[in-house]
Amino acid sequence: MSPRLPSPLPLFDHALLCVAQKIVPCTQREEWLDSWRAELWHIHHASPGRRPGILRLAVDLPLGLLLDALWLRTHSWRRTFSGTPTLCLASLQALCLLSFLIALASYGGWHTLGLHLSRQAEHCLLAAPFILFVSCATATSHRIERTSTKKTVYWINRQLFFAAKTSLVLLLAFLLSTDLSRPFYVPFPTGADLLQILFFVILALVSLRWSFFDQEQRCKQCLRYLATPARVGRPSHNLLEWNGTEQICKQGHGLLSIPEMESSWRQSSQWIDPPSGWNEPASI
Repeated sequence: MSPRLPSPLPLFDHALLCVAQKIVPCTQREEWLDSWRAELWHIHHASPGRRPGILRLAVDLPLGLLLDALWLRTHSWRRTFSGTPTLCLASLQALCLLSFLIALASYGGWHTLGLHLSRQAEHCLLAAPFILFVSCATATSHRIERTSTKKTVYWINRQLFFAAKTSLVLLLAFLLSTDLSRPFYVPFPTGADLLQILFFVILALVSLRWSFFDQEQRCKQCLRYLATPARVGRPSHNLLEWNGTEQICKQGHGLLSIPEMESSWRQSSQWIDPPSGWNEPASI
């Protein structure tokens, strides 16, 4: 094995590459280093008339190199977490935290906010069963059938995710109703409590409808959001042939067939699992 030759780049560029490569994902790091080494070598060995100025070499070029490495890292995160249940729950938690901080700032302290939240929580808890009943009765009209045997572990994961998501959206609705009703406590102290409950009921109904809809649009195995909706069938044959939309899981776990309307051909959405081994490489 031949010894590694020293880098033909200046010491500053070599140190910058060593630092920035830690940001780039491991799978793309080698290709990224080769591209930037070639780019930097071309800049430093270009003819004097085409060589960039000192300001560009000292500021623009390092900034562009670091931004390129950061973009690759953030793009890798987007591909990894886009549509995942982790991102969904984390986003809801962030919104709840933001709403709580707004309420804390508007009420001026922990003690005042705690007294108000404890009083309003009792009223909202009385309305929560009614809200859940109405949401379940109106949001489960589209039943989803499966073409294969259900696996218990996937069913448990779906129920746990739905319970966590529903709890967070209800908490978010409660905090948002507190923020929205705060300006009315000074001119209308008695009517502000009723407004807070009204805001909570409206926000909770909307949030729960979104929670049910979001649950239907996710993969039944990995719980990622389904993508690439495709239109299938012809509207003129709606009664006797398949006509609707198909959404597929990016991980290859199956697809969801959603009919345009209930007909003799199909009366509900259907989750179709892929055949075993369909995405495995063929043996030679």
